[in-house]
Amino acid sequence: MELRHLKYFVAVAEELHFGRAANKVHISQPPLSQQIRQLETELGTKLLHRTKRRVELTHSGRIFLQEARATLAHADQAVARVKRAQRGEVGRLSIGWLPWSDFTALPSMVGKFCERCPDVHLDMHYLNMPEELSALHAGRIDVGFLLRPFDSGALRTELVVRHPLVVALPKSNKLSAMAQIRFSDLASEPYILFKRDSSPAFYDYVISLCQREGITLNVRHEASHTLTVLALVAAGLGITLLPFGGHYAHSDVTFRRLVPTPPLFEIALAWRQQNESALLQRFIETIRKHRQIKLAPRALQQGLQKATKR
Repeated sequence: MELRHLKYFVAVAEELHFGRAANKVHISQPPLSQQIRQLETELGTKLLHRTKRRVELTHSGRIFLQEARATLAHADQAVARVKRAQRGEVGRLSIGWLPWSDFTALPSMVGKFCERCPDVHLDMHYLNMPEELSALHAGRIDVGFLLRPFDSGALRTELVVRHPLVVALPKSNKLSAMAQIRFSDLASEPYILFKRDSSPAFYDYVISLCQREGITLNVRHEASHTLTVLALVAAGLGITLLPFGGHYAHSDVTFRRLVPTPPLFEIALAWRQQNESALLQRFIETIRKHRQIKLAPRALQQGLQKATKR
């Protein structure tokens, strides 16, 4: 039994006339009659009661009509879904997500993809840098957002976010009265450091900046997640350096610019070279379209003011 047999039967059952049904499925009447007889032989039952004047469905025919329609509808849905999958419109995408990614431009960029492809299921994995690189190389995730620099190996990468580094400090801290803070001001303050095992690249980035400016941080506390670090800052336990994309919100934390302005904090999209899925390519295209790699000084200042007022 093939789908065409079901299509032929449904046409005859709906028209109750072999001539009209033959025109509907674009074949001549004798082959159509032959196909229906073959179908009845295979099923071992009569589906149609034929007379010279009319064609009627038997009891078995009425039941089979319901099932045939359902089968054809399911087949049409399967074909449509496969075609959508070929265009990257449906499916599941596994994404590596660093803990502080929530506070960058990345959520809004991923949101744009969800608007474009609402039927794609995103499977988000909160991972630190080493875990994310391992998952990418092993194929446990399809794509990831990583802080540059990192050893890309067989991965393809593309810069998608570039944010400035800012100081996060308690509103009660005396430095919060300053419009901008010098690196030398950091040395005397208790510092909350992101643990190196959570993001080696960010840890090394901060330490190298301080070494370049000739200061040693007074590290009093360490934490792995941005929310924890911000909570410690809000509690007055110290200050920290964070990439700023205008997405922090904490009533007890103030954000200030650093001088001299440090190099920008860069986040890249990474995926395996051999992964050529249409879904991944559509995701990459969307992120590329909405990437944020430029931030004017005025926009930064407005973002800092907005975050501080929350």
